Amino acid sequence: MIRHLVFFNLKPDLEPADREWLFGQIQGLAQIPTVNCLALGKLLEPREEWYKPRMWAEFEWALTMEFDSEDALYAYQQDTGHVTIAQEIRKRVSHIKVMDFVSLASQS
Repeated sequence: MIRHLVFFNLKPDLEPADREWLFGQIQGLAQIPTVNCLALGKLLEPREEWYKPRMWAEFEWALTMEFDSEDALYAYQQDTGHVTIAQEIRKRVSHIKVMDFVSLASQS
């Protein structure tokens, strides 16, 4: 299994309606056949002071997805729906990082 992680910050001047439109488009990526699981989330603001130093707070938003294989990830990357939404995301973010992790259980 491959876990695809996208960390990002929205541009500060992004209108709330544009943000909601973008998040709707991102949620729609779940319809791409090779996507097994998709979740969009906002960084936790810990209520416990002792926990705050443990948090890496460089990014406010995260998109996580799961794929059965590396081939499934690449099929998603080349899907026209993904290409279109990725362009829209990049127009509206100030910082973005993408990381992919392979599950240790799937390597055996």
